[in-house]
Amino acid sequence: MRTTIDISDSLMKKAKKKAIEEGITLKQYFTQMLEKDLQKSSSNQSAPWKELQGMGSAKNLNPDDSGFEGYSGPDWNHSVQVNEPKK
Repeated sequence: MRTTIDISDSLMKKAKKKAIEEGITLKQYFTQMLEKDLQKSSSNQSAPWKELQGMGSAKNLNPDDSGFEGYSGPDWNHSVQVNEPKK
């Protein structure tokens, strides 16, 4: 398929140089780069949170440091009732 896009002169020069270095045509270079980028973005869409793993304010937290070890207080969600047999 033929299409027309506007690319800055400096970006086009870099792309041409890279294609020459790799010994491929400019068309092949653009096709490879688009396929690579689209494949990367489609794999991120299946599980976008994987990309965020280890980031954010909780990155240094450990599940063992929850502060709930040995907790014996009331249930956090006391409005949920469990169907227990009547005495």
